[in-house]
Amino acid sequence: MVEFARTRVRGFQVESRGRHPMQSRRSRRAFGLLILLIAALIPLSVPPASAEVVCCGSNEFELYLIGDPNGDGDDKPTMTPFENELVGINEKGVSQSVQGTEEIASWSIDWKQSATIPESTWRFNIAYEVENAAGVYANATVKVMIGGELFTAESGTPGPFMTGDDLVGIDIEIPQIALNLNDEIKVTFEIRSILFTQPGDESAIRFKWGEDTDSALRATLPLVTIEMPNALVVGDEVFLPVILRSGFGERMWSSLEEFEFKVGGVVITDVRSPSIVTDGVEVPFVWNPGSNPTDGNYQVNLSIWLNAGDIPLTTGRSHAITFEEGGGTESYHFGEPARALGSHLDVDIDVKYDGSYVTRTVELEIEGSMASWLRWGMDNIGNGSLPGDHLFRQNFGSTVASDLRENGKVDEVEREALLNHIDSSTSNLKIFLGNAGLALNPDGLFEADLFDLNPEVSIDLMGVSGIDDAPMRIRIDVVLDLTGEERILLISDFIRPQLGNGIWTMNGDPALNLHVRLTTGGFSGLYSVIKEDLPDDVEVDHYRFGVTEVVTLHAVGLSDDDKFEVEYAVAGSALFSPFVTLLGTILILVSGIVIGLRLTQYRSRWIVGISSIAFSGMMTYVYALSALPPTFVMGIAAACAVLMIPLAVISPRHEADWTLSEDSLSDDYEKALAREIPTVDCPACDTSNPVETTKRPVRIPCGGCGRNLRIEG
Repeated sequence: MVEFARTRVRGFQVESRGRHPMQSRRSRRAFGLLILLIAALIPLSVPPASAEVVCCGSNEFELYLIGDPNGDGDDKPTMTPFENELVGINEKGVSQSVQGTEEIASWSIDWKQSATIPESTWRFNIAYEVENAAGVYANATVKVMIGGELFTAESGTPGPFMTGDDLVGIDIEIPQIALNLNDEIKVTFEIRSILFTQPGDESAIRFKWGEDTDSALRATLPLVTIEMPNALVVGDEVFLPVILRSGFGERMWSSLEEFEFKVGGVVITDVRSPSIVTDGVEVPFVWNPGSNPTDGNYQVNLSIWLNAGDIPLTTGRSHAITFEEGGGTESYHFGEPARALGSHLDVDIDVKYDGSYVTRTVELEIEGSMASWLRWGMDNIGNGSLPGDHLFRQNFGSTVASDLRENGKVDEVEREALLNHIDSSTSNLKIFLGNAGLALNPDGLFEADLFDLNPEVSIDLMGVSGIDDAPMRIRIDVVLDLTGEERILLISDFIRPQLGNGIWTMNGDPALNLHVRLTTGGFSGLYSVIKEDLPDDVEVDHYRFGVTEVVTLHAVGLSDDDKFEVEYAVAGSALFSPFVTLLGTILILVSGIVIGLRLTQYRSRWIVGISSIAFSGMMTYVYALSALPPTFVMGIAAACAVLMIPLAVISPRHEADWTLSEDSLSDDYEKALAREIPTVDCPACDTSNPVETTKRPVRIPCGGCGRNLRIEG
């Protein structure tokens, strides 16, 4: 209606030119009435405020010091208000040999919200330990940089840091100052004028920060602004969005210790995929009011716990909700899903080695907020409104028609656009796998640089094209052409460190599972498997199954703290392949058993029989389950064959026809002389040969001419 009125105004002005003065006055009156009408209509065209700011002002809280003093990237020194992000202890020592000023570390954060810092006193605390000295005197300086403003405080006249463990505390006066989006808050701690009392060898003062150290900057900052937009009745459900804006961005939700959301005193546990908004995150709580709900005002309350044991931050508002017969017709628009709000990743790797090539298939099955984010990203591929460094704001989106973009589902052309982008360039694939995308390290997933492996990629939405947490699968196939390598990477830690709970977590617990299987051909074996720094929850098995060698690795609940590496050394020759090793082992072992049987032709064979069974069982274990190197396997088989000779020699003779009795030795001797031993004459030389066994038929050598005589009965 407003646009129609504007058209008439412009038309009227054109037609009024050159008319009668009376007509001009009438026109002016009509114009004035039309302006009043438009002014009355304008308020109707402006939607009422849909979000209510319910919390909060500036708060005093601890910014804990974390990070490696020599680190960079995700491991650089920074600060966090979340105790669950404190992992491990970092430290830096200063010895008595240091002259001048020594910088211990600088911790910084990029503030993600425009705000005003009130005038306040901040306090810097850092833990220390004096080593090999009764005490130490030193002057400490703390510098706080907020945007472009620098504030400095000192400990004053060199004061004592007593021996043992304690905290250094320094107050910094901060005036009221404006803090802009992406401004850096940086804290630097320095020490100088060091003097040890009663120093010993290697005296030093060591500063520590991180887990259980209480090293922190106590600051007064606007921790979080909470907005509660109006409730939306969508079908049989009521969406109750909550927007958390903070200088810590989406971590204000993902790293919270705990939260509780109530509608009229009833706890709501249905939380849909949160989405990224300016300076923070939007979390949609969903309430199912049941059948025949009544219209009215409903009170909602939100409580959040920054850390365990804290007093909760509680806020709320009242919603006027009107239900419609047959369900509400409103809709909730999901923005960019936040990545670090609960995702599960199954990594399944299948490796095949045939002597000349190593083929590897890596399947990544993704479920949770990362699956929503990837589907949303494909639906927004090439969206120019995204930040310039956003993964999905790339030129590859130019092939997607504008009417398909942001339609709430992944169209085939959008899936193909992402696939072509990451499949056509190894650098694009590395970016996609890295921190901008899946937060993985390709160097730990593959045997070599992706540039040398010619990767092929496929994306399977697994039947779900909407913006959903449902599982999806990404498959990467590579081939490594061996050129004399003897030691090849099977797998190593491949999760990039993430500040906060990390991307691959569910309810704060690691949610990444790894399954690796390596198989070889019959004529291409492994010499050994090398394992370094394996965590307790990572299991590696190496065995031979027939003429195939197999290595398996299983791990459940991996995190970026797990550091490990598994490599395998390939056999340099087909002589050490599973087939040749198995054949050689069998031949050597059978030869030993045959020798043992031949040597016990006239002796008892129970020792040789038991030894043959024992050696066969042992060699089955050595070959199949212990997966010792091929040379060791055949060496053990040869030792078993050689050992069979003395076992055969010590075996007792067959069936003696007489035994010592209880009579005297002279009586036994007379009986032995009287014992008749059957003989047989050789038909060739007439030599009489004794037959000391009752076994029939039997062959005995002739004592005269050496011919074999066969005795039947």
